[in-house]
Amino acid sequence: MIPVSLPPREQDSASAPRGTVVSLRGVRLERRLELYRARLADRVQSNRAAVEALYGEGTLFTPQGARSGRSLLRAYQLLQRARARLEELAGDGALPAPRLPERVEALYREVDVLLARADALSGRPLGTGASVSRLPAR
Repeated sequence: MIPVSLPPREQDSASAPRGTVVSLRGVRLERRLELYRARLADRVQSNRAAVEALYGEGTLFTPQGARSGRSLLRAYQLLQRARARLEELAGDGALPAPRLPERVEALYREVDVLLARADALSGRPLGTGASVSRLPAR
């Protein structure tokens, strides 16, 4: 007798691998957070460059330079507060990320206010840097 091999059994639908389901809301929130982080990093870098320029030129030690330096320092403090809010949104701290959409939006509004105040203090013209606050909330 010749052995006959049977065709492999079809996988039943319960054990078949499924496609990955991606939450579009989660992806949008992640993208928005990364955009805010990029804009924050840009503002911190420009603030640092302005302080270095004041120091390098020696104008930091003049009355006008000291005023500018204090404004830049205050702007940097506001940027640090904005960074803390973004860490809170990402859940990078001791607390988990907020889940309620109202709380998430409130934190983003606070970051927008902090960035606007830092821009005003650092002498950054309004409307430059494509404000993140104009992004759709989704």
